[in-house]
Amino acid sequence: MTTAVVSTATSITGVPTEKNEAPATLRYCTQTSFVAVHFDEAGKGRIVFLPYGATLRVIGPSSCLSGGFEVMFENRRYNIFEVDLLARSIPICEPIRANGRAVAVCA
Repeated sequence: MTTAVVSTATSITGVPTEKNEAPATLRYCTQTSFVAVHFDEAGKGRIVFLPYGATLRVIGPSSCLSGGFEVMFENRRYNIFEVDLLARSIPICEPIRANGRAVAVCA
């Protein structure tokens, strides 16, 4: 008599499976100029306008703005509201390498 063997291992393409692999970085391209807050080393904030066509890399949730994100633009950290990020920019799809093959990831 033979017994069928079924594998329950499932992998999702584009999601890291090893603990030491970094998750995909979320990037957005601004579709219009909008307001952000830049804090200097002393903690003093100033309002700036991020330009149209800027590429923003999401670092994580903002510790300074409720309902906001901290983003990187031109090697500077800015704090922006989530609604501004989602309404005034579009996600950038980037190819990543996973196990030797190219995989497209859309933020």
